[in-house]
Amino acid sequence: MKQQRTTENYLKVIYLLSKTGEVRGTDIADRLGVTRPTVSVSLKALEREGFLYLDKNKAVHLTDDGEKIAKGIYEKNKTLESFLLRLGVSSDTAAKDACEMEHAVSSESFVALKRMIERSEEH
Repeated sequence: MKQQRTTENYLKVIYLLSKTGEVRGTDIADRLGVTRPTVSVSLKALEREGFLYLDKNKAVHLTDDGEKIAKGIYEKNKTLESFLLRLGVSSDTAAKDACEMEHAVSSESFVALKRMIERSEEH
């Protein structure tokens, strides 16, 4: 589970950073609070798995598969955070808990929760 969580966190961070420009290993290290060598090892593993690639300038880019996973995790995160906020949870706690929950919630449970939220918004 830890490896999946790490993969998902890296892909989500790369996805979010790419929205504001070119992504570098140092950006990822800063965002995740890890060392640059740790990022290098992780990026090589993610590249071998086909989730990303580094261009000739060492900028990080997600592949289609990597982006699909990143978008899914980001959607889970934002939906769960929104749900917790609607329940009255503080924004700091909602953000932290959503980050933990995004990795633990199955696709089936997430779809059901999302449907419930959408139905409640209609009323």
